Amino acid sequence: MKFTQKQIVIVAAGVVLVLAVVAAVYFGLRPTGNTQKITLTVWGTDPKSVFSDMASAYKAVAPNVTVDYLQDDPATYAGDLLKAFAAGTGPDIFEVGDHDLPKWYSVMAPAPATLTPAFTAATVAGDFPTVVTQNFVAGGQVYALPLSLDTLAMYYNKDLFDSAGIVYPPKTWNDLDSDIPKLRTLNAQGQITQAAVALGGSGASIADAPDILFLLMLQNGTNMVSNDGTAATFASVAPDGSNPGLAAFNFYLQFANSASPNYTWNDAMGDSMQNFLAGKTAIVFDYASAMSEIKEKAPFLDYGVAPMLQPASATIAVNYPSYQGLAVSKRGQVDAAWQFIIYMTTTPAAEEVYLKDMAQPPAGRSLIAAALTDPTYGTFAAQALTARAWYEADDAQIDSIMDAAIENVLNGSSNAANALGVAQNAITTVMRGQ
Repeated sequence: MKFTQKQIVIVAAGVVLVLAVVAAVYFGLRPTGNTQKITLTVWGTDPKSVFSDMASAYKAVAPNVTVDYLQDDPATYAGDLLKAFAAGTGPDIFEVGDHDLPKWYSVMAPAPATLTPAFTAATVAGDFPTVVTQNFVAGGQVYALPLSLDTLAMYYNKDLFDSAGIVYPPKTWNDLDSDIPKLRTLNAQGQITQAAVALGGSGASIADAPDILFLLMLQNGTNMVSNDGTAATFASVAPDGSNPGLAAFNFYLQFANSASPNYTWNDAMGDSMQNFLAGKTAIVFDYASAMSEIKEKAPFLDYGVAPMLQPASATIAVNYPSYQGLAVSKRGQVDAAWQFIIYMTTTPAAEEVYLKDMAQPPAGRSLIAAALTDPTYGTFAAQALTARAWYEADDAQIDSIMDAAIENVLNGSSNAANALGVAQNAITTVMRGQ
């Protein structure tokens, strides 16, 4: 078939137009063509090798930018960062926890409106799960972005389930109630020799005890804080006369109450993950990061990962997150720093560099979609979409306060209602001290 000269001109014009659009999109998503030499300093707790790979990936598209990374000790990171900012020597980019916006807000620079293309709260909502907006967007401005997003899930021992005649892992908390008698083993003295689930204890035995409790509260529809964010309200009676926060607290505590039919755990049993690794506990709740410990310490353990339990009556799942974000210092090279963060967190190929090195589930919606069928991270990818957060002015202090509330009930020094009320007042004090 021969084309007329007019047809050839039309086709050629169409090709040019398509190429122009592709070029505009492509270069619009890449760092600007600035040739000025820039060195960005980044502080975090991830291994240095991880950021070396990220820096190399960024160098390929922004050859004028050098990224210098300082790996700090997680135990001293917050204090070291605070001292550096006080001395005016802080980094351009720094790692923050998912609850850390209130803590570092005064030194953080939001994504500038002058960036091309613009990066706004609407962009975050389109590129990341809802919880990222909850954690890192304030007043319509974006203060940090994540490279990965982890959530609590259920780890279960397949051998113990098979021995108990349980074909499938539980899906709801009611299902767990039914499985406890089959998975729990008691000796003649009524002491637990095999726990069905590590639940009900304090941080002395369950590292993520406060997170699990907060998850239960959120799943039960608890109003965690006041509308103006100045007071904790999780122990308060609702307008309908119910107390969902207290109900969730009592539900959690029953598993460590020897008088409860669901008694299956106590702090004297020691570290819950070590019990799981030793085959003495059938179920633990932990994050995807726990897989590396299991692989290292119990490489032959036959275990599975299933979605976090949900209330039987729930129509919408609620999951609990734990992740880090990258933020920019006000005193840093704000535009260049944000260009680096946006590129690394919204470009799938760049984000994958971090995920591969850290063995973590994705944060970006495009990679979440691709990971839904992944045998390792599929559960965590799906749960990221239903992860929810609440306003924590200082998560370290709040975790400590809630852990003390659990301990006070377990050791008999307080009842659940009083312990939770004391915790609510203490957390309110923390919130008003910010």
